[in-house]
Amino acid sequence: MKRLSYALLAAIVASSFALPALAASCVTPAAANAMQVRQLHIKLQVSSLNCRGDDTSLPEKYKAYVNKFSGALSNNAKTLKTHFGKSGGNMDNYVTTLANEESQYAHTAEDYCASSLPLFEELAKLKPVELEKFAMTVPSAASAKPQVCAASAKKPVAKKG
Repeated sequence: MKRLSYALLAAIVASSFALPALAASCVTPAAANAMQVRQLHIKLQVSSLNCRGDDTSLPEKYKAYVNKFSGALSNNAKTLKTHFGKSGGNMDNYVTTLANEESQYAHTAEDYCASSLPLFEELAKLKPVELEKFAMTVPSAASAKPQVCAASAKKPVAKKG
């Protein structure tokens, strides 16, 4: 119990630094999409570990997901590294905070496994190019959602004439 309390305290402290900074700033559309994909990826990691009692095949399903989407996940990591490199943020802290928040949620939400298990089946039906769009539809336990900067929004092209 004492160990769990220390782990919870560490997660709260970590999240108090990483995600509020994200909430206070804005990101490019590419970075926002990459963050959504990373949030989905973390959700699948946590689900594969925490929901094995409900589905013993989850480690294999997670492995299949990683193999199928390896190229998309690699591109995702490059986009995030670029974003955090330019913004002066720390990608490792961000990912750790996401994982901690998702893990806390997994242990407190009654329907966590029931809502997470179907994700593996849905992903098995997708093509790698569909991962990003799918990630936008999956709720996350992250305390801060990426906000796209207004300057990054597409501006209409003026008609000549």
